[in-house]
Amino acid sequence: MLFRSNSIAPSLNLLILSRAFQALGTAVLFALTPAIISSYMDENIKGRAFGINYIFTALGGVVGRASSGFLASSLGWNSVFLITVPFAIAALVLSFLYVPSVKPETKKEKFDAVGSFLIFIALLSLLFVLNSGNDMGWTSVEIISLSAISVIFFIAFFIRQKTAASPLLKLKLFKKSSLTIHLLIFLIVYIITNGMIFITPFFLQLMKGFDGKEAGLLMTIPSFLQMVFGFLSGYLSDKTNIRKILFAGFITVMLSFVMFLFSGAGMHMFFIVSSLTIYGAAIGFLIPANTNTVMKFAPDEDKGSISSIMTTTVRAGSAVGVCIFGAIFSIYVPQKNPLQANLPVEILSNGFFAVFSFGIAVSLLGLILVYFTGKRKTISAGS
Repeated sequence: MLFRSNSIAPSLNLLILSRAFQALGTAVLFALTPAIISSYMDENIKGRAFGINYIFTALGGVVGRASSGFLASSLGWNSVFLITVPFAIAALVLSFLYVPSVKPETKKEKFDAVGSFLIFIALLSLLFVLNSGNDMGWTSVEIISLSAISVIFFIAFFIRQKTAASPLLKLKLFKKSSLTIHLLIFLIVYIITNGMIFITPFFLQLMKGFDGKEAGLLMTIPSFLQMVFGFLSGYLSDKTNIRKILFAGFITVMLSFVMFLFSGAGMHMFFIVSSLTIYGAAIGFLIPANTNTVMKFAPDEDKGSISSIMTTTVRAGSAVGVCIFGAIFSIYVPQKNPLQANLPVEILSNGFFAVFSFGIAVSLLGLILVYFTGKRKTISAGS
């Protein structure tokens, strides 16, 4: 129902407020889903469950992006939010019917309001810096001040978590180095994923001459491949060494970046489609297997906490990816709207070369992290 408030907002301020409530509801859903799957699915099929969940997550992104433009242009911007109402109602009914109603067996703990406030300010400041750094200037007083505020509040948050009776974040969970490594793998995967979501449409339009609709259609290729290989990743994570799956995923995503690196303006269409296909398959191969691994580290009483940490890591990687890919490209193309830059192909090519080179470097870092993960097929919550 949070979605409906956006559609009837009479002013911009109320629309922004409604979007904030929508973000709150979405955050809860994304944080709870892995915990629910991990808690109630049989151990031998959890990977497949995460794969199926990822299929529908990717499908929702494809359908949402494809339909929103049509709805906005045909029926007005309100329709983009109104169309979600029946889906929200259906999800609510299905939740009541099929999600088990089980109360936690752990003792009732007091909510850490102080810690919540500290991490809220820290993350809010950080996200503003990441989203506005390019526009306002990284050395501007506002960006430097907010960066300092973010650091101070992060430090205060971690100090609070050490002393609080019922902390939001149980720091003892990070004593398992493998958990920390797999969370860093998620950070890297989503830096790549959202960085590419940001930069690829510009690449297709500026270097290949596609219009917006054609570029949007081509962007569905990696999304569909993510669905297919996402299920395969989840299925295999129940049966084989997850380390091998992650190695294969990062090697494949590196290959896709190498292909993009040499995709000049005159490159054949088949090569472009192949690059997008390999990239989509690689990302799909990485995410469900790593999700399954992270949740295996979670004791029953901490599944919600681990799931929330994982979701926060994913969102942080998404924001950082757009920021870094955009910052690198803006060195060569400083215009706010690159599509109107009207720059020589050589300059544009250098910008994309730098971005895709960074993608190779980040993928290599992911491979190094995978090297340091455990070699066992399965991981118990208490390991």
